[in-house]
Amino acid sequence: MPQRHIAILLSGLALTSLAGCASLVPHGDTAVTPAKQSQRALAQATDCCDTLAALPYQSLAVGESQSLTLDTQAPMHRFEDGASYFQAFELPRTREPLTFKLTSTIAKDQVFAPTVLILDEDFQPTQRVTSDKFDYLSPNGFAGARLGATFDITPGPNAAYMVIYSNETARQGTTQYESAEKVYARVRGLALPPGPDPIAEHSATGNVTLESESRETGGGLLTPILGTRSHADSVTETRSATARDEQASPSSAGASTPDFDYRRMINAALKADDIELAMQLAERAEREGHSGTRAWLAERLRSVSP
Repeated sequence: MPQRHIAILLSGLALTSLAGCASLVPHGDTAVTPAKQSQRALAQATDCCDTLAALPYQSLAVGESQSLTLDTQAPMHRFEDGASYFQAFELPRTREPLTFKLTSTIAKDQVFAPTVLILDEDFQPTQRVTSDKFDYLSPNGFAGARLGATFDITPGPNAAYMVIYSNETARQGTTQYESAEKVYARVRGLALPPGPDPIAEHSATGNVTLESESRETGGGLLTPILGTRSHADSVTETRSATARDEQASPSSAGASTPDFDYRRMINAALKADDIELAMQLAERAEREGHSGTRAWLAERLRSVSP
């Protein structure tokens, strides 16, 4: 790359870095603990509660979108299918059917494979959405690769509480997902590069998003909408990443996630000599609270300067 071109790009990064500092929106800590380390921490953690009734339940309002961090600081309980960090909620006191969407972000080659446990008013389990009901969702716009499921719940005596956790069987599994290079090629309408996609290890920790909304017509107590294809009882088999037809521009508006792997995408753009896209991604990363991305990109550009 010509040295003059590099100098101009570096100057642009420096200027936008100064201009953008005041507008950064900080996010919570979404650092990913390595899977083996989080599994060791889980094995040594103390059970927070003797019974399901004693779990720390949070209130859940209709229409909320919550980012849940299930890390080594989250409460831990030994469920009947294994120990797990968890988040627990009291469902809204409404008899209207509600639709829930749960997604778990794939980051740094690992992912939290959720199980959703529904309890009645006496804190007895009535239904489960197991991890094998979660589908792989390709990156779309600025939403990264993730596992996702959508299901209906009608709150009432048989559905009063929800617990999100993982079990030992799920943590033996893996999920194959789309590489950053393939995401870049798909977004740009280029030929997909050869080679296998990376594999995410199922981990004891991760970042999950829970969304809820009212549904005018329900489908019973618990009706899965996504993940309705035939599944094996075990989740140890690798899920294959499927290409999506939907195309999205990197500059298009859309829901963002703090766990989107910007640096992986920037590296893919640099490999394709698409400096413009790399700079767009760096700017978006800074706006999403990933401070230092501009400086990191500038250093990468300096390293390729003749």
